[in-house]
Amino acid sequence: MSTVEEQKILIELETMPFIVGPTDNEQERKKQEFDDVTTKKEENANGLSSVKSVMSTMISRKNGISATSGLINFICGMIGPGCFSLAVSFKQAGNGDQSLDYGQMAEAAMLNSYKWAKRHAKLAKIIVNACLLAFQLGVITVFMVFAVEHVIEIWEFIGDSPPPFSKTVMILLYFVPQMLLNFIGHMKLITILCLCGNVIIFGAIILITKELMVHKWYPTWELNTVTGIEGISLAAGALIYSFEGQAMVLPLENSLKHPKDMTGATGVLSTAMNLVTVLYAFLGFFGYVTFGPKVQGSLTLNLPNSILTVSIKGLLVLKIFFGSAIQLFVIVQMLLPSLRALISEDRKVFHRFLPYALRLGLMLISLCLALVVPNLMQIIPLVGITSGLLISLILPSFLDCMVFLPVYKKQGEMFLYYQKLIINVFLFVLGWLFLGSGLYSSIDDIINNDV
Repeated sequence: MSTVEEQKILIELETMPFIVGPTDNEQERKKQEFDDVTTKKEENANGLSSVKSVMSTMISRKNGISATSGLINFICGMIGPGCFSLAVSFKQAGNGDQSLDYGQMAEAAMLNSYKWAKRHAKLAKIIVNACLLAFQLGVITVFMVFAVEHVIEIWEFIGDSPPPFSKTVMILLYFVPQMLLNFIGHMKLITILCLCGNVIIFGAIILITKELMVHKWYPTWELNTVTGIEGISLAAGALIYSFEGQAMVLPLENSLKHPKDMTGATGVLSTAMNLVTVLYAFLGFFGYVTFGPKVQGSLTLNLPNSILTVSIKGLLVLKIFFGSAIQLFVIVQMLLPSLRALISEDRKVFHRFLPYALRLGLMLISLCLALVVPNLMQIIPLVGITSGLLISLILPSFLDCMVFLPVYKKQGEMFLYYQKLIINVFLFVLGWLFLGSGLYSSIDDIINNDV
């Protein structure tokens, strides 16, 4: 089924302006250049146009990356420290340039929807960007707690005794050099170091895999099969968080030379998600049957301390240290132009110190959250079950309805109308159920320190 209106909606969402970072005055936005935009329709056997075929042959970009490069980048972005927390999920539940801004996508979806929805387009943009901001700050918080817990492990190995400071003090001590690094505006060197950090992640995965294969396993009948709705909700939060590259989907799709390579059974998205899911299922299941009830917030914390494992932990801390700077840089670039627009250009001193004040403010928010929830087994589900669930399940199902339901109803395609409505309502309600129960369980664990 294809209509002029539906194609118009999809094309507009596909070619929206996007932020690629500040220009010389740090306030202008650039737009994606397209080599070839055509509107040729391909008729199928029934004489109907296919939206998918139109969209897949419509756009070819200058300076776009190949599908192979996109696949590698997506996998590297998706696999992070969160993958080491998946065994906890099994314990809880049982066995570059950004070409499309998520907020702009939400705004365009509302503008092309019902009349009442158009009035709330700006609000939709604000909500989506706020959820993304919360998720990124949550990631930085997890990075902070992850790094400190591994520093403690390293200290205990080298000094043969626990550190003389509490975890709270350790977090504050770690915050100082991290904040100094985040004041750096030029990120090229840090980006290179973070790319090298991907090698560290894969090295840690290999080391953990070897440990999981040689370690004695718990009999599966001694482990919980299903724990209950609270445990499953917490597990859902940890699982959602572990897919750390979920915010990369739209930017990556718009950086491909041929956007059609992103979708399909063998596209970049499906291939990367399938590979990562298999890896995560392996780490989660075998991590749980290996360490059982003693599994910690990260499998790296279950590794026996030796020169090799402690070296890996040290490299992971270094990777996290530089990775946090990248995460913050992305948030600053998203917020800075809007904040600058609120300040008169004559106040040059304010403009000069605004980026530093913004970085400090954002990092203080993450620091406060890390001090309140200084445990990986608590903070990871909390981040995943709130902002992670909103941007991965609740908001997408709502916006999908806003885009396509008016089109289907106008064209009299009532079967497709009700099919999409039922599926999205189910996902929307399921998302809120998980969010409610998971948030309750997460807060209860934090209050009672039940880990």
